[in-house]
Amino acid sequence: MKNDSWTRSARSGLWGVLIGGAAGFALGLIFAPEEGKRLRRKLAYQLDHLGEQVASFVEKALDEDLASQARAEGDALIKDAKEKADKIRTDIDALLGEMRQQHSDS
Repeated sequence: MKNDSWTRSARSGLWGVLIGGAAGFALGLIFAPEEGKRLRRKLAYQLDHLGEQVASFVEKALDEDLASQARAEGDALIKDAKEKADKIRTDIDALLGEMRQQHSDS
């Protein structure tokens, strides 16, 4: 559940960055001192490059979070399996001890 809220927060943050970037881009075009065509090319290139970097960063952050979550779940599963195996081993040893005791009493 915590990861769902974190993922939602990350997505909201990403949308905020994208909307803020678009607003900044539009304001830059409106108030830019350079000539329009050249400035638009420059800004489009920089915004495209920035968009790729942000997308790469977010994708990497989400993948690392999922990987760490999967690792934690896997570790918990392994721990649980070891505990159950130890309990089964203890039960088997106890049963074998009882069988040996009954066999020696007979």
